[in-house]
Amino acid sequence: MKGKHSMKRITFLLLCCFIACFVTACGGGEQEETSVQETMTIAAMPSIDKVPIIVGMEQGYFEDHGLTVTLENFQSPTDRNAALQAGEVDGVMSDMVADVLYLAAGMDMKMTSLIQTDFAIIASTNSGITSLDDITGNHTNGIALNCLMEYIADEAGEAQKVMVPDVMTRIEQVLSGDLDLAVVPEPYGAMAEARGAVRIGSSNDLGIYAAVMLFPEEYIENHGEAVSAFYRGYADAVEYLQNNGIDDVLDAVIKVGEFSEDAANALKATEFVPLEVPEESQFTDIIAWMDQHPEFDGPYDYLQFEDITDFSFLEEIS
Repeated sequence: MKGKHSMKRITFLLLCCFIACFVTACGGGEQEETSVQETMTIAAMPSIDKVPIIVGMEQGYFEDHGLTVTLENFQSPTDRNAALQAGEVDGVMSDMVADVLYLAAGMDMKMTSLIQTDFAIIASTNSGITSLDDITGNHTNGIALNCLMEYIADEAGEAQKVMVPDVMTRIEQVLSGDLDLAVVPEPYGAMAEARGAVRIGSSNDLGIYAAVMLFPEEYIENHGEAVSAFYRGYADAVEYLQNNGIDDVLDAVIKVGEFSEDAANALKATEFVPLEVPEESQFTDIIAWMDQHPEFDGPYDYLQFEDITDFSFLEEIS
């Protein structure tokens, strides 16, 4: 009898251990899928492209995919580029012109997608400019140097380019008449128009789609899962904005994105769309333009589009 009781007790204990291990294993599997595995810091400019990132942060979409995202806001490309070179950020919302300059400086960057950025071309009411056709070489156009805005300014007309790195300073100088024109990212173009500037066109109107997401090649190799999680969380955030609009998250957009209330309110008219792959022809056009300008220290025609791009993360969610 005593032997039988001992066997029953051993069988019972083994069964309890099995159940405990099974529950732990199942529970641990769920926790691994939802627990935060990695962190990522993104450098962003004052433009609409960072709105889905803010929504993803606030709604927990990135964390759903195992990633914590931090956003670093910059008012000028110069400061953003310095942070990237110092290794203070992991990814950067940038453009093809800046990417070429990164590569020329020995920074192995990869384009991973377009980003949703449109640049407005605004004019002072004192300038007499009402369309792109009115721009002459006597006009002044405020831009930030060494970035896509230079290309947009040249495609828009023959105005003299004036370096004004800070976007709000550009707007104020257009409104005061100190500048005839300026190139500014949305939503600041809509904000400037509401304050009296004349909107005469945009990069999208000119068929320019060259704002891109960039990650260092080494970061992609070592943190590919983080980049994948970033794109999945971004896609979830875009879906949220398409279904719900921006009103419920507008306060967070203003605070985290460091937007002015006027600029944030201009975002209400924005239709957010999924990210896409850039066209190789756009990159080729920009390379040709840079090679025509000695200040860029070209030529850069040795750069091959397929060598500096990685669109696999978009393909995963398409």
